Formats: sequence, structure tokens, C-alpha cells
Amino acid sequence: MRLGIFHPSFETVGGAELLVAAQAQHFRAQGAAPEIVTLGFDEARWGARLAGIPIHTVKKRHWTDPLYGWSRLAKLRRRGIRASQALKSYDLVIAHNFPSSAMLGAAPIRARKIWQCNEPPRGIHMREANPALAARLAITGGEGPEEATRAFAKVLANHDQSMRRDSSVHARYTYDLEVIRNLDVIYAISEFSRDNARSIYGRCRDEVIYPIVRFPEGGRNRAGLERSVRRVLVHSRLEVLKNIDTVIRGFAAFQSASPVPCELHVVGAGPFLNRLETLAGSLCPAGSIRFHGYLPDEELRRVYEACDVFALLTLDEPFGMVYPEAAAKGLLMVGPDHGGPMEILDGGRLGWVVDAFSPEALAEALEQIWSLDDAEVDRRREAADRACRARYGVETVGPQLMGLLSEA
Repeated sequence: MRLGIFHPSFETVGGAELLVAAQAQHFRAQGAAPEIVTLGFDEARWGARLAGIPIHTVKKRHWTDPLYGWSRLAKLRRRGIRASQALKSYDLVIAHNFPSSAMLGAAPIRARKIWQCNEPPRGIHMREANPALAARLAITGGEGPEEATRAFAKVLANHDQSMRRDSSVHARYTYDLEVIRNLDVIYAISEFSRDNARSIYGRCRDEVIYPIVRFPEGGRNRAGLERSVRRVLVHSRLEVLKNIDTVIRGFAAFQSASPVPCELHVVGAGPFLNRLETLAGSLCPAGSIRFHGYLPDEELRRVYEACDVFALLTLDEPFGMVYPEAAAKGLLMVGPDHGGPMEILDGGRLGWVVDAFSPEALAEALEQIWSLDDAEVDRRREAADRACRARYGVETVGPQLMGLLSEA
């Protein structure tokens, strides 16, 4: 059986791409001989991670494309036609992120078509794919303090206006619904993504197949909490939907009531950096919030080892690889009360789940953590690590993935 894995691009290193790479390498290790089809590939970033797996790159642009129109839908159709030529020789194709899902649905090929729904396209199905943000907007009218709600209010208003007329947005919306009907199987990487997919497309397989998490071996042998300095970690791309401004506000409230010094370490890069730095400077003493940017592995390990708590209140997140990775490194976790992170935290059994729009709730959770005695801290971190390894390790997820191939 010839197996193709179809993902839009391997040009940056993100969670979705790492998920695809882990899946492809697992298939290869099991003798399935996968091949990757993509519209962009950076050899320097991805050559080593995808070693041994054939890569087929589809041209994003062709000089004839303008002859068929300038709209985003026209571009999608033309790229889809070129992609279908690359996919026609496979017996089974697994698509990952949009627009590969739509292009696979539209492709006139003989292969069995499967979509691993990491998340439905959030820019097309605005309310259904962003339910927490939509609910928050209905309450606040876009006037909440968090940047994400205000940004979502503007984007949604433009989206609704475009949908009310015969527009490119409406055409893409209709096209996505039509071509997804041609897929043989849709399965999701979390219950949250499954429920969102069902609300949009009317179907998604009951069984969730979580991402493979490559858990680190060794690391710091933690015991108890550091109590002379309270250190909290955020590790994420710095963009609006990650909601790091709410974490900063919550940390500021926690710090102001703390009897000892506190530090917030922010690891990651992204377009929201300058605004986060400005917010941090306005709320907290200089040096108490440290922006590290992107860190190579060894420096990243040292920052993780220095911190005791991982806090991230990302919005409408389909999974969140950083949470089980943090658990494996011995950090206690605070996450949002919805989405994939809440599933990882098992509704609060493996960490603290709080209202993602409430800085006060985060501050209270951090205070609760440092009120625990060391024995309880160790019990909780060991339970979270053990549960995440059992649920997301290759020994559990791998057989589910291989089951997809046996169905073809």
C-alpha cells in the first residue's frame, strides 16, 4: 500500500508540523513507507526531522494561475489541481491542516481519503471553530481587557459582513463544506476538535486519536517547590490567540500579593512581542518578567529546570503539545477551562483549569500551588507525568494510527 501524508507546508517549525513529522516517522518505523506531499519545504529546518521519508513538493504558483482568477478560492483550486497530480498514485492519503483537507476532498483520485482534523479552518468557520472566543464576545461585546477578544470582534464583524454578500469569503465557506463531503474519514486529535468538526460538517469519527508526544528522558529530579523565588514559565508562540497578556495580568496580581520575589519567564517569538513587553513594563517591576525569545534546546532545558509552574491560557486550542511536555519535565500546570488543554489536564485532575479570560483566576491558582506542601506537590507532578505518558505516548497512539491503515 502506498501512503501519502499531505500537509500544507514545512517552512516553519510549529506544533502542527512537529505532529506530522512524529506521525510520519512512526509509520516509517512500522514499515509503512510514508511519503510526504507539501506545498513548501525548508530543507535546513526539516531535513533531519524527516530523514528517510520522501518529500514531494507541489508548486504554489504557476504562471497560468492568473488566467483562472485572482481570488483566494481560485488559487486554492489551482493548487489543488496540481496537488491531485502528486496524490494520484497513492492508495491512502492522510491530510492534515487546511487547506490540504479541502484540496484532498476536491482531488479526483482513487485513494482512500482521510483527514486528521487538528482543527477546522478557523478563518472560514469563525464561530464554530472559535467557540470560547465567540461566547466571550457575546458577553463583553468586544470590550474585554484581553487583546484576543477585541481582535476577534473586529475580524468577526468583517467576516459577517462578507458572508452577507456574494463574496470570496462566502465562496470559500461554501466550497469547504462541499469538498469535505468527499472525504472517506474525518477523525480529530481531541474531543474539542471533534465536537467543532461535527458542528460544522455534521460528522467526525467518535474515536479521538491524540498526537504522539515524544517524552524526554531524564531531566531535573524535582522535589517540592522553590519557595524563596516563585518562578512561572510560559512557552508559546507570541500571538494574540495564545492569550499571554492575560497570563501577564494574572502574574502581576499574584506577584503583588506574594511575600517573596516572583519571576515570569516567557519563551517564544512572534508578532505580539512588543505589545507584551509594553504591558509587562506597565504592570510589573523591571526584571520580574523576562522575555527569552526562541531558545536552543540546552538553554530551553535550563529555563524549564529553573521554573516550577507552567501557565498558558491559550484560547480555543485544539490540543497543546507544550502541556504534556511540561508535565514530563516536572512542572505543575495551569491551563484554560476549555479546549484541548483542559482534556490534557483531565478537567483539573492533573493541574489547574481556570477561566481563560480571568487574570484573577490565574493569580488564585498560582497562590494555591505555593500553598501546597512538598509531598502534595510531588504527588501531583508524578500523577500528571504518568497520566500523560500513558495517554499520549507512542505505545498508546501508535496502534490507533496503524489501525487507520488496516482499514484501507
